[in-house]
Amino acid sequence: MSNPNRPVEPPQKKMRLGEILVKSGLIDEKTLNKALEIQKTQKKRLGQVLVDMRVADEVIIAKTLARQLNIPYGRLEKVKIVKEVIGLVPPELAENHLVIPIKKREHSILVAMANPLDLYALDDLRFFTQSRIDVAVVPEGDILDAIGRHYPKKDLKKNLDSGPNIDGEIEIIHEKDEDEQDAQDLLGLTELQPIVRFTNSVLADAIKLNASDIHIEPQHKSITVRYRVDGIMREIMQADKHIHAGVVSRIKIISNLDISIKRKPQDGKAQVKYDGKTFDLRVSTLPTSYGEKVTIRILNPATAEMNPEDLGFSDKDLKHILAAINVPQGIILVTGPTGSGKSSTLYACLNKLNSPAVNIVTVEDPVEFDVSGINQVQINPAAGITFAAGLRSILRQDPDIVMVGEIRDSETAITAFQAAQTGHLVLSTLHTNDAPSAVIRLMDLGIDPFLVSASLTAIVGQRLVRGICQECKVPDSVPPEQMELILPYIGQGKEAVFWKGAGCEACQFTGYSGRLGLFEVFTMTPTLRRIISPTLSAVNLQEAAEKEGFLVMAIDGITKAMQGLTTIDEVFRVAPPEVRGSAGRPVYEPPVEEKDVPEESSVIESKASVISASPKKVLVVDDNAVILKLLKHLLEAEDYLVVTAENGLEGLKIASTEKPNLIITDFLMPEMDGVTFIKKLKSQMSTRFIPIIMLTAKDEVESEVEVIDAGADDYLTKPVVAKRLLARVGRLLSS
Repeated sequence: MSNPNRPVEPPQKKMRLGEILVKSGLIDEKTLNKALEIQKTQKKRLGQVLVDMRVADEVIIAKTLARQLNIPYGRLEKVKIVKEVIGLVPPELAENHLVIPIKKREHSILVAMANPLDLYALDDLRFFTQSRIDVAVVPEGDILDAIGRHYPKKDLKKNLDSGPNIDGEIEIIHEKDEDEQDAQDLLGLTELQPIVRFTNSVLADAIKLNASDIHIEPQHKSITVRYRVDGIMREIMQADKHIHAGVVSRIKIISNLDISIKRKPQDGKAQVKYDGKTFDLRVSTLPTSYGEKVTIRILNPATAEMNPEDLGFSDKDLKHILAAINVPQGIILVTGPTGSGKSSTLYACLNKLNSPAVNIVTVEDPVEFDVSGINQVQINPAAGITFAAGLRSILRQDPDIVMVGEIRDSETAITAFQAAQTGHLVLSTLHTNDAPSAVIRLMDLGIDPFLVSASLTAIVGQRLVRGICQECKVPDSVPPEQMELILPYIGQGKEAVFWKGAGCEACQFTGYSGRLGLFEVFTMTPTLRRIISPTLSAVNLQEAAEKEGFLVMAIDGITKAMQGLTTIDEVFRVAPPEVRGSAGRPVYEPPVEEKDVPEESSVIESKASVISASPKKVLVVDDNAVILKLLKHLLEAEDYLVVTAENGLEGLKIASTEKPNLIITDFLMPEMDGVTFIKKLKSQMSTRFIPIIMLTAKDEVESEVEVIDAGADDYLTKPVVAKRLLARVGRLLSS
């Protein structure tokens, strides 16, 4: 450390890190504004955002701050800190503010900080230590490493053991391999009960919420767990970084991956049994800046058993699709972006066609579901099995029906059309925005127009939208600008009633539950076959198809919104109606800003955090208005952010959507009593780690035991003693 004995108090004037860095010339105003915008969405420290943007590194930031503020700068790799000094600052304060004490002086304490402009941190340090604070600037990474070395790890087992057992019904199904090497030593590293319970709890919770994917993402000093539910990403929780290696290794073991390989991507699979059903897991690991990211795709076995009748086609579209798949030869295509349910539609068609009388062969990447009676081939480019090569091999296996997972290139497209011309029914997918565009895309891939005309039978365009929760469905009003676009599709003068979900416990207060498809089925009629040519445009083809009875996807969406199956907002999100002229045909496709129609992967709901941030948020749940007002005033005086609820049901909604850092609840309340409220919070991962204080007038041992068994962290009786309550709140928020 430079000048370690010089006592330096940071400036007391309220200054901002961004202002200092701009003033020093390290970044410009434009870069600062961009970083601040990113910071709003990612909830990272400004310095870390700038590092992620690669406009500065933490060492340069620290040196710049030291020079501009005239504060000592140093590194911590070789600095020895004695236990007595470490004990001066609690681990929660060190982690929250990124500070660590270095030396105890006669009248002050020297601390290392990544951001000496954090006046809240300095105030907390002075208050807790009752000493003057001298500051040295140190790179953020040095402080994180020092905190990891000097402070004990949090007790994960204690957190997981609180409340009902989430993972009680999950069972890992291990595949037996006689040639497998003895891995008992490796398994021993991942069989620690807290790690096993944490991993199992995440898997069980995701399956219970019908999540399609689990994302375990390492951050600078934590790991984030996110689920994709109904196509939308939800941040479920954050956990301590020290469990990351154990959790990743545990997942690798159950999916037969090599736990010693950390710098290369790996792909594996596993099976789990939950509530009597077996779920296939597709596991992918990816090295990132902060460690390995794990993504787990959860494959619901019910998907492999569906038929076209189960997908939500309108009566007219269902009739067309059933007629198309019963044609002995030709090509049927399913189009749409990634994650729109194309594979599910193909499997449904194959299930309808599957019988001992036909030979069905597929080539897929990967094989998502094992279907009895169908011969499924996994592509393997390293072994020479591509879609095109696999398809050529399949044609020598005397197939009646062929399914190609995706037409990606000209070779595959040409081979598929040759198969259709030689008496085979071919099903495949293609990435286009709508069904008519698929015809143009095929010609772009080198398929002659006469082959497209002769071989193409039908094209299904589709998207997936979230379904309305039927438990809390209520009428919804439609903004005038949306109604203006809807009217040409439903006709002037017709009454249109739309619906939405108000939000309830069943749907995690989102208003949505499950997903359904929006479809458009383009069938090749004699008229359409005649007009296909190299100069044909998708717009002209759509106009001709509409004269033949083709209905665009937006019509299916609007119809399902009027039926109360989805919301009009969902329709506009994934398949917005086009502006139409008096003749009812599209006039132009209006430009859509990214913020209006976000990608599914960019939408995040229900953010949660186990790691607290400043200011701390406290939820107070009590049906007594006087108690609510008293507690709110008391906690706000201590700089806590307070939200209130008048009953357990309202409290559950706020806890699920706002994720407070601590909850204070009453015992006897309307709608939902305190014990039931606590049990529900502890039964789901997104709220399980929130500490809870029961504050009640019931001064009985039996009541206290019942509350603690339900998962509460503390039990206090009324009347409220301010100092006692604040002490308990402070203890739980720092534990």
